[in-house]
Amino acid sequence: MNVLIIYLSSSLGLGMLLVFTSQLLPNRLNAWKIAALSLGLSITVLKYQMNWHSKSFMLYNLVFLFITLTLPMFFYQGKLWKRYMVFASFMILLTLCDAMGGTILSFHYGGIDAVFSDTIPLLIYNVFTVSLYMIFGAAAVFTWRMIGTRKFQPFFLLFFILPIGQLIMVYSFLFTTWTVWGLMGILMSLAADLVLLIYTISQEKKTELEEELRETRHTMELEQSHYRDVEQRREELQKIRHDFNNQLASIGRLIRSGEEASAQDMIHALAEEIADTKENPYCAIPVVNAILTEKAQACTAAGIGFEMELDIPVRLSVEQMHLCSIFSNLLDNAINACKQAQSSAPTIRLTSMVDGDYLFIKAINPSNKPSATPLPGHGYGSRILSDLAARYGGDYQSEYRDGMFTAVASLLAIDR
Repeated sequence: MNVLIIYLSSSLGLGMLLVFTSQLLPNRLNAWKIAALSLGLSITVLKYQMNWHSKSFMLYNLVFLFITLTLPMFFYQGKLWKRYMVFASFMILLTLCDAMGGTILSFHYGGIDAVFSDTIPLLIYNVFTVSLYMIFGAAAVFTWRMIGTRKFQPFFLLFFILPIGQLIMVYSFLFTTWTVWGLMGILMSLAADLVLLIYTISQEKKTELEEELRETRHTMELEQSHYRDVEQRREELQKIRHDFNNQLASIGRLIRSGEEASAQDMIHALAEEIADTKENPYCAIPVVNAILTEKAQACTAAGIGFEMELDIPVRLSVEQMHLCSIFSNLLDNAINACKQAQSSAPTIRLTSMVDGDYLFIKAINPSNKPSATPLPGHGYGSRILSDLAARYGGDYQSEYRDGMFTAVASLLAIDR
């Protein structure tokens, strides 16, 4: 019975080690491989049936050590030193938890020999040790990931409630009578902790990937929009270049024939045609410039006036992609509201200013009274604006008054 207890706890401890390391290193492990390695390598508990000073016992330890040291080489990827550093860290942590559990329980039972002499103390020792490893190992994984991502995830703290509660229960066993099956139930709940850890980390990874995918798509849309704008201007310039010499020749003939008025008209028409190909320098950020140019053209096509007064510093701590998303969503919301508003000459007024370390971006436009509950498929722009403003320590506010809608996004954006 004692050998079975040690075997199960050793398998669970080794399984935890593989799970912890697999969350921090690229690997070729899956649930089946982890289970097979844990159950297979834990067969070495048979050494406890041998004489501790025998050659067979020493050989068993050497074989186990050799197999353990080859795990990072065959089942993990990345720099070799990093693989062994992470793996060795959790091996040392497992050893420390084992020593801590033995030390604590030896005080109660009067020595470590008393802990290993009976089934119940031995089971309590193994459950206590594995519980300690679960808590400290999970804390190490979460800390390592938070340092790597530079983000604190509050929901990580929820994970520690269950193993801490289990430790309290195990400690209470020392002062009352419990059955072996009750303690085995605690071991099963620790296995459930491992599942919770894997699920928690996988959900965090999934969220990060979804956010990266959204940002990548948005970046691609901005680049495609800018590319289409550049291509359109290139085609216009090619057309003007093709006709330019002919028009100059016509203007020269008109001047020589004394028709200065007609020549002047042709010169004005040519100047206007060239001016139409100019990209308006709304700000010093090219990709934002492209977005504003595109929205200005959309306003012109929809018969909406567009006024701008922008003050955007060159050095900002806001990523250009996020800045583009803020301008794009503000103007999209304003253009849609103007199209639906009962106004004869709708005009959007876009302004930005710096106050302290904050950049304020404001859009004012005529609008119908917004509904209290957004219609299906609507309201995403406002949510994006709120999320981006909060990401940079700012805020997003909107107000409707006297037929005018005002939206203001503030961001901690000045790079000192």
